[in-house]
Amino acid sequence: MQKTFQIKSVNRARIYPLGVSFEEDGLRVSAVCEGIEETGLLLYDRRHRDGVRIPFPENCRVGAVYTMLLSGYHDKTCSYLFYRGEEVYQDPCCKRVCNPYGYGVPKSDLPRCQPAAETYEWGDDKNVHIPYEEMLIYALHVRGFTKHRSSGVKWKGTYAGVTEKIPYMQELGVNMALLMPCYEFDEIMPENTAQTMEQAILTYMQELPSADEKEKKKPRINYWGYQPGLYYVPKSAYAHSKDAAGEFKDMVRAFHKAGIGVSMQFYFPPEMRAVEILNILKHWVLEYHIDGFHLMSAALPTELIAGEPLLAETMLLTGDGNVRTGDGKTRNMGHLSDGFLYDMRRFIKGDDNMINQFLFHLRENKDEIGIVNSIARWDGFRLADLVSYDRKHNEENGENNRDGIDYNCSWNCGVEGKSRKKSIQELRLRQMKNAMTVLLMSQGTPLFYSGDEFANTQGGNNNPYCQDNDTTWIKWNQTEAGRELFAYTKFMIGMRKAHRILHSRTLLRGIDTLSCGFPDISFHGREAWRPDTSSASRCMGIMYCGFYAVDEEQEEERFFYIAVNMHWQMDYLGLPKLPKGKLWTYAASTGKEIPEIEEDASSQEICVPARTIVMCTTKDVPVETEKAGRKKSKKSRGDEKE
Repeated sequence: MQKTFQIKSVNRARIYPLGVSFEEDGLRVSAVCEGIEETGLLLYDRRHRDGVRIPFPENCRVGAVYTMLLSGYHDKTCSYLFYRGEEVYQDPCCKRVCNPYGYGVPKSDLPRCQPAAETYEWGDDKNVHIPYEEMLIYALHVRGFTKHRSSGVKWKGTYAGVTEKIPYMQELGVNMALLMPCYEFDEIMPENTAQTMEQAILTYMQELPSADEKEKKKPRINYWGYQPGLYYVPKSAYAHSKDAAGEFKDMVRAFHKAGIGVSMQFYFPPEMRAVEILNILKHWVLEYHIDGFHLMSAALPTELIAGEPLLAETMLLTGDGNVRTGDGKTRNMGHLSDGFLYDMRRFIKGDDNMINQFLFHLRENKDEIGIVNSIARWDGFRLADLVSYDRKHNEENGENNRDGIDYNCSWNCGVEGKSRKKSIQELRLRQMKNAMTVLLMSQGTPLFYSGDEFANTQGGNNNPYCQDNDTTWIKWNQTEAGRELFAYTKFMIGMRKAHRILHSRTLLRGIDTLSCGFPDISFHGREAWRPDTSSASRCMGIMYCGFYAVDEEQEEERFFYIAVNMHWQMDYLGLPKLPKGKLWTYAASTGKEIPEIEEDASSQEICVPARTIVMCTTKDVPVETEKAGRKKSKKSRGDEKE
């Protein structure tokens, strides 16, 4: 061995980073190796196709870290594993993986690691910084996003396939893609050793399946990927080429060129060391130009991560709403909670005693942390299923429908599952529009799950963690209702982005701090300025005053009035009187009915149909026209009373 490899010790200053990489004078190997058994490198190359063991010399250890240099070694085609006694394992800090297995194929051998590739040419690309108030998050599963036959892309289910769909995301108007776990993990789930009742009966009857039958059985897939893995490298099975790292970087660069940031989900087990988590995040920011993370762990070192200077402009989304980041100027931490999701679902379906929760979530905003809202996510019902199913339908998961959340705050609109009734279809479409409106008109950052914008369905499965098929893949062959929902969502996103008052950086306080005669946000009932917040109330008018969004670079903003009626009967809401020269005008509605509002009216009441949200805005008009409109409005109300 000594004749084949010349092993040298490494200067202490070169111990980190951990992993295996080529340097000018050879191959540097650095790893944490605990225990008393012999540990070392198992190297594969053209001369050692079956692998050669190279133990770490004892004089190459500092603490529990071993480092050595294979002097003069420069075979760029080599691959490697680590060993400890008889155990062989992958390098947890490896930067590339040689994985010859396709997605969902059981692995007979452990995929080997490879040293880092040559430097990638990023050109003028750089990280995108999008503050929470400007952000619109679009969550997607890299494989499921384009795997369906209707996706229309060349490289289905890959990073390249996602890249082909970037123009679609540009058209929709989102500006931050959130990728579900796409670091290297093994999607093949281990066999469950616990027996089901059916298996126990077969055992008793000595009629267990034969070995051939077991081989024919397809392995269970961990489609979501919320599990530990090789955190420093992109998942190779999501790439169409052999260079997963290069293909991933091509995707990130294409996103940035389109003005869209890229963020990633990471699951860390509770025992994961805080410093290691921090190193992983910094690696993806520096090596892959990632713009944000959604971090999942039972023991996340949030304050340590929030205080890292390198991540000062990186979106750091967690489930902890109490994190403090110091001065509050960068606001890199964000909170994704279930509060908005469940309360708004209950409000939209018309539950009692939800009006105050609705008003709270509508304006919730914090200076020191971003608030991220969602109506439907990767876990739970899709938006279309939320209005089509009262109960979960997870039978295909193989757990007798016992998995997944039992109560989803959903409503099937009168029929469980698919329906050909036009009235049911129209009501479901209206409810989905209501959900999108509430999400986009709230002050927090909206988060969508891909496909919800055109009513993609999972057939009532609210926990498809093991479904790599049409259940979870996005079906791009949209229905007529899906196309209408997409157009409406696109319109509402454009409306939000165009008017700062709809996505303020600071909390809307509900008081007149400008002495302009109007608060930044106000609430209204059947009479203007008199909201009904009783437990039975399901109707509310919300007015945003655009004066509070004006700065030196922006002209005077408009007023917005959102008339919300989640009752099963129509109702009236009072429209506040506007300043001279401004009149209310219709902007959009979630229903097909034309709302009873006259564009020439300055102050009146608006008729809001059942389970409908109507948006009004303002237009500038001459004072003479405004007076004529008021007279016409009074006359029409008198005729209606007669």
